[in-house]
Amino acid sequence: MEKIGIAVVGGGAAGLMAAGQAAARLKKSVGGVSVFEGAPRVGKKLLATGNGRCNLTNVRAAPSFYHGEPEQAEPLLQMISPAQVTDAFEEMGLFCREEEEGRVYPRSGQAASVLDALRLFLQRNGGSERCGAAISGIKRVPGGFLLRTAEGNEIHARRVILAQGGKASPQISSDGGIPLAEMLGHSVAPLFPALVPVRTNPELVRALKGVRSRGTVELLADGRPVKREEGEVQFTDRGLSGICVFQLSRAASEFFSRGTVCGRRCRKLEISLDLLPDFDCGQVLELLERLALLYPELPARELPFGLMNKRAGQEAVRRALLQDPGRKAEGVSREQLRAVAQTMKSYVFPVTGVLPWRDAQVTAGGVPLSQIVLPKMESRVCPGAYLAGEMLNLDGDCGGFNLHWAWISGIAAGRSAAESLLQEE
Repeated sequence: MEKIGIAVVGGGAAGLMAAGQAAARLKKSVGGVSVFEGAPRVGKKLLATGNGRCNLTNVRAAPSFYHGEPEQAEPLLQMISPAQVTDAFEEMGLFCREEEEGRVYPRSGQAASVLDALRLFLQRNGGSERCGAAISGIKRVPGGFLLRTAEGNEIHARRVILAQGGKASPQISSDGGIPLAEMLGHSVAPLFPALVPVRTNPELVRALKGVRSRGTVELLADGRPVKREEGEVQFTDRGLSGICVFQLSRAASEFFSRGTVCGRRCRKLEISLDLLPDFDCGQVLELLERLALLYPELPARELPFGLMNKRAGQEAVRRALLQDPGRKAEGVSREQLRAVAQTMKSYVFPVTGVLPWRDAQVTAGGVPLSQIVLPKMESRVCPGAYLAGEMLNLDGDCGGFNLHWAWISGIAAGRSAAESLLQEE
């Protein structure tokens, strides 16, 4: 049976960071570090982040940008800052720059550079990658852990780091870490998709498919405002997408998974879209009246052509003037124009669900952080095992916060696992 010092299960962001940090401390001693990845290559999901640019952290990272158990994560968030993450990457030869809203990207503008840095650093410090080596079983044995691959091979590791991620984007990642954690005695908070497009009635968005419109979106639970975001809304044949919608989607997904929104029971969800956030309703009405006077022969549905995306404007008029949106502008009363203005300021879509795991960027739920010794990332349930990344019950907003968690939990797990081994020597 093969024996190694540290087995890192999962070759994604958290796993590669953990492996590199552990290898750098072990200096090729006490059995070394190996990454076990079920896919043909490591880092496939990492390559897809940030549309291939890799928004790898955010200078504003703090508990307020996280969900699940942010209060439990606070010690680690305080211990390893975004600046320390970028310093760690500089030690690997990767240089970064800050862009809008505190988002940090590699100077190359390529996610491939981030993956290269992680792999080169691991190799330089004597670590190894074993691709096509999915771990299907794990158990505690004297002196460490017995890992079994899908092919039936067995490996004895003195320490193990689980970093296999969650259920999001299964086409480019693995969700095997959750079952392995359960084999070691951990419980799991229910999993549901986060940072995912939202479903609505297809009839309401069919004519808007492909439209992108800037505005303000607000999630309503039983008519009560829950969360508000600004940005570009993207209309699809199934619903609403875009970063601002993603920021609301966790609460929507929680509702369809648990029946609650931010922990409170409710009966229905809606998204209200403000297509003209720079104006109040009275100002929008004045603009529409001016346009009606300027172009009295124009069909009412064409009036907003200079105010917003053309199709979005047409659909707002159609919804407000259901009986005859094609009538001439001169035949539209002031009260009817007021109804159009109100629709443009609060274009409401019922939320009927979220898209499946395949379309999600992040997993919400996972192994409770209360079962982990932070900031060491060692299991309270099974000492000698360390956990990192998306498989834990912490997920962040868009903007580099999820990768930030992957890096800092990987750094802490890798360093802690290595130091615990060295203390035994």
